[in-house]
Amino acid sequence: MKRTITLIAVLLLAATQLASGQAAILALIFGDKVASEKFNLSLELGVPITRVSNIDNAKASNAINFGIGGNIKLSENWFLSPNVHFLSRRSFDVNPLSLNSGDPDLDGLYTQTKAEFQLNYTDIHLLLAYEPNNSNFRFGLSPQVSFLGKARATFIGELGDFDQSVKSMLNKTDYGMIFNVGYFFRAGNKGKGLILNVRYYQGFADVFEQGYFTGNNKASFFSVHLSFPFVTDDLAKKNLEEAEKRKKKS
Repeated sequence: MKRTITLIAVLLLAATQLASGQAAILALIFGDKVASEKFNLSLELGVPITRVSNIDNAKASNAINFGIGGNIKLSENWFLSPNVHFLSRRSFDVNPLSLNSGDPDLDGLYTQTKAEFQLNYTDIHLLLAYEPNNSNFRFGLSPQVSFLGKARATFIGELGDFDQSVKSMLNKTDYGMIFNVGYFFRAGNKGKGLILNVRYYQGFADVFEQGYFTGNNKASFFSVHLSFPFVTDDLAKKNLEEAEKRKKKS
């Protein structure tokens, strides 16, 4: 838990530094037309804690995802947010596990030891969210498709660690559903806004090919996710005024 809190704090600090530079790049490429009340882009950062089903002695560990999102205001209550996470890392440990490299001498050095798995995906999802009247909460659902990039397992041994690529042992795509609860801090980031999301992902496909681990190996994760919208100064001012109005009413 302490590691998770520390990582979230680091992400918050990093996001503050990255957001302005990223916004400037996007503004140069796309212009002010993408930064409006109806549509804007956002920087996406998250900390997922991943589990994979039916793996004995597996323990979830922290990871990170990073990407770009689009925010489309469909009406006063409904929002659509397509997202691409170029870096979506899922990590977990298995202890004990034995190396199976095909080299008997090497395998003998890493028998019944700890293995740290790190799977890298590109995630694409489309979040549909509902915001009740006079509320900052948003409740949403999203299908997600993930495409496998690099994947490795690090076996911990007395003579040193051994990295093994496990990409060939995994299925190339994963898919599932995201359940999301968000809170929109309208006055956050000087009125540009900040959305704090707590989400749960349930995968429907097997992560590993049959034979590497027994049973069905479906991924799931809980994630604390931050969204930093890139909006115009006029919209930021409007958000601050709206936040002040709601504060006076409460």
